[in-house]
Amino acid sequence: MIDYKEVKKKDGTVIVFCRFHDLLTEFYGTENYEGNLVHTGDHDEYIIQCPFCEKEGHTKHKLYITGDLSVGFCFVCNRRFINIKDEVDVSYTIPSFKGFWGYQGVDLVKLNDPVWTLDRYYNEFDDYDERGYNYLISRHGFMKDLYKILGFKFMDGNVVIPFLYHGELIYYQIRFIGNSKIRYFFPPSKKPVYLIDRPGIRKIIVCEGVFDAIACMIMAPEFIPCAVLGSSVSDYQLEFIREYIPDEIIVYMDETDISKRIANKIKSVIDYCPIRIIQSDGEDPEECMKRKLKCGSNLQWIKAKYNNNV
Repeated sequence: MIDYKEVKKKDGTVIVFCRFHDLLTEFYGTENYEGNLVHTGDHDEYIIQCPFCEKEGHTKHKLYITGDLSVGFCFVCNRRFINIKDEVDVSYTIPSFKGFWGYQGVDLVKLNDPVWTLDRYYNEFDDYDERGYNYLISRHGFMKDLYKILGFKFMDGNVVIPFLYHGELIYYQIRFIGNSKIRYFFPPSKKPVYLIDRPGIRKIIVCEGVFDAIACMIMAPEFIPCAVLGSSVSDYQLEFIREYIPDEIIVYMDETDISKRIANKIKSVIDYCPIRIIQSDGEDPEECMKRKLKCGSNLQWIKAKYNNNV
């Protein structure tokens, strides 16, 4: 069964988020659907029946999906379709560096998608939404205040999470709420890390997701939380970590093997500071924090081993 997440914009436009691969596989009855591309104008498209129109009794095939599986549009119900991709793009290669002091900083790629623009964060998303707010504080009570401090906004009840680079908005992701299995939307772009900066600190704690980073902010007060948005770290994301010239790095994922793999990747680029892991048998940082909170344990338990901050 295909999962859909419908979001209604302020102008009434309905956007449907789903995995196009699953949608096309179900429609054509095979995963090898590439032969069904139709040349229309100056590009190729898949032309299928809209699943929402089908439920309403329409029989025409009016849902057009671009050949690169990025977007779609139904000319009957006017729904816009957006493809969901969970994986982080690891294909971006960082520039070659001429030694440690030859490093020139992050080769920054800001979100520049024509649909999911940075301006939408300022002009279209809501500062408050009751449904979205209730979802956030249901995770844990700290979100009551933190969502404002971290600049979270809302889109049709869903949570919009901004990514900042030296205080400047460069990206955002959407966390869907509700019963759908589709949880996150990453606008098409090179995915940065999610950093909660702490001026004067050069210690980094690497974790998986945004809410893990928030938990690490509480549990590891001597560290800058850095979420890599998945179970791997890309070369582009490593640029952000390297820019801090860290003097200590901790990797804390929900599986020890994943932490080891990421730590080894980091060591291949940053080999001048100690890198260690926090072992876990499936519990992620946010789950750990909530467990400690429930039983009254010390929350600030992740300590630095090397005190070299300047």
